[in-house]
Amino acid sequence: MFSVSGCSEFKKGFEQGYKDAMSKESSRQKETAEITSTETTAQTTTDTPANVTTYDEGMYKIGSDMPAGEYVLITNSFGYFAITSDSTGDFSSILANDNFLNRSIITVKDGQYLTLERCTAYAFDDAPEVDLSSGEIADGMYKVGTDIPAGEYKISDDSSGMGYVEVSNSSSHDLSNIVSNDNFNGERYITVSEGQYLKLSRAKLKLN
Repeated sequence: MFSVSGCSEFKKGFEQGYKDAMSKESSRQKETAEITSTETTAQTTTDTPANVTTYDEGMYKIGSDMPAGEYVLITNSFGYFAITSDSTGDFSSILANDNFLNRSIITVKDGQYLTLERCTAYAFDDAPEVDLSSGEIADGMYKVGTDIPAGEYKISDDSSGMGYVEVSNSSSHDLSNIVSNDNFNGERYITVSEGQYLKLSRAKLKLN
């Protein structure tokens, strides 16, 4: 875990392949490449009430096609999202993007554009609950206080490679909101507070 006060410290701790504002072009090329990840099942309950509005693959104008706000993205394979400032398709318009397994959480504002691939978006309050019955959670993004309680947890890599953990203060995916992040092998402990967001990649967390 490290401070994010300096550019060099940012780069040291970031997950390989993490899409930041300085590498938008390479991340877009990664997204369009053939997906070879093993298909997984999202670690959520599967029942969706009939009156819940969901948003499937496509491009949406926020404020016109879907309301501004916070959304949970659910995928059963290898999802992708991009938030852009316009519909030009230029790399310079990308505000945030990511490839993810299981689930991610985003916040979008009026006038922005959201592209979804291989995933479904739910308004945060309508999203399927995280399934905690196994006693652990795996890859994905979780809101502390809603999906998991605040506290100290043991995390470990999933044996497929170096694990990655990230704690942030919002779901905007803005670099300035990252509290801590790290690549790691083996096991380690992490403490998260109410209202923070936890992202796991190639890692699992044991619930207390």
